[in-house]
Amino acid sequence: MKVLLAVDGSQSSNQALLEAFKTINSSRDILDIITVDNFRTSPPQDVDAGERILLEYVDRCKDQGFILDNNLSAQVLHGDVRNEIIRYIKECGPFDRIMVGSRGLGTFKKLVLGSVSEYLVHHSPIPVYVVKSDGSCKVSDPAL
Repeated sequence: MKVLLAVDGSQSSNQALLEAFKTINSSRDILDIITVDNFRTSPPQDVDAGERILLEYVDRCKDQGFILDNNLSAQVLHGDVRNEIIRYIKECGPFDRIMVGSRGLGTFKKLVLGSVSEYLVHHSPIPVYVVKSDGSCKVSDPAL
C-alpha cells in the first residue's frame, strides 16, 4: 500500500500521522509525507518552516521503522496548498489514499480561505481520510 500524508504541523496533522501508523506497516507499505509552503500566506522570514515540520514527522516515522528514501519520502512543496497536493497525487502516484488533518477553521477563515481537507474530499482522485484532532476519521470516496 502507498499512502500520502499531507501535514501542516497542527494537532489534527499529528493525529493523521498516528492514524497512518495504525493502518500501515513499515515492513511492507510506503509512506510519502508532504507539506506545502504557501508564500502568499506565510511570513517571508519563516521560509524554513516547511523543512522543520517535515523533519519532525520524518523522525517520528523513523521511530516506527520507516527508512527515508526506502519506504518513506518527504518533500516540501511550494505554491497553493490545494493545487500542489492534487498535482502531487497525480504526478507521484498511484496512491491508495491520502490522509490529512481537519484543522477546524473558524467560520470567517473558512469562508475566506476554504478548507483544504474539504477541497480534497471534492477533488481528489483517490480516497481521502480526514482526521480530526480528537482522532476521529472520516473517509471519502475519490472524486470522479
